[in-house]
Amino acid sequence: MTEQMSGKIIPILPCRSVNEQLEFYQSLGFKMTYKQARPNHYACMRHPIAELHFFVLKQLDPAKNYSMCYIHVADVDAVYETFCESLKRKTNRIPVRGYPKITKPNSLAEDRRFNLVDPSGNRLLIGTKRAAPQSKAEADVTVHASKFRNAFETAYKLAYAKDDPAHAAKVLDSVLPGMEEAPLPLRYRAVILRADIAHLLDENEAALSFMDEVSQISLSHMSLSAEEHLLVQEAAKRLEELKSALPADQRLQRPE
Repeated sequence: MTEQMSGKIIPILPCRSVNEQLEFYQSLGFKMTYKQARPNHYACMRHPIAELHFFVLKQLDPAKNYSMCYIHVADVDAVYETFCESLKRKTNRIPVRGYPKITKPNSLAEDRRFNLVDPSGNRLLIGTKRAAPQSKAEADVTVHASKFRNAFETAYKLAYAKDDPAHAAKVLDSVLPGMEEAPLPLRYRAVILRADIAHLLDENEAALSFMDEVSQISLSHMSLSAEEHLLVQEAAKRLEELKSALPADQRLQRPE
């Protein structure tokens, strides 16, 4: 009875053009398994992580497309790296803004995930569930700063899970002026997050200012647990990625 009742979910997503979808998903490593032109345009794509079907909706506006699906994978970082390697090999670029785009993996309370938005605005949330909803270290670091912790977590989700950096900026800006009261590791991560949000919004001067602020936060005298160290290390890695992503001419023009 169990085998008879087993099944598989296959998302059927809208697109502006079947050929546009095929080209993008093939650049990620998907294989086309079916394509038809009559009586309506339709295509099927398959990858080890999922099977996706597409139908044409000519009036579709990617910015107003709310179609999405969550794809659970065993190793989200491996999938992300595979996609990026395929994109570099086939298109010589990794799209990070607009349609299509792919975001970097980020650790949320419930999972670690990245977002993949295709040319038609369909959003694939690709993630690996966490064994525990939140590490003890994360709770301990901010136990005396629930207001700051809540703002950080909300802004983090808005920026990376919801792809809404403008809203994330407002949330963080409401608490950053008073964050001297927050534990330094939390403040360090929050300012790096704010710098990354500024970069996502193409506000590179603001991103550089927040990066300057990060340089004034020293954690060297603090005794961090192994888990706390990992959280700070992840934020520091994002900071280095930001430094590489910002235009070199803007960095060179900054006063020391």
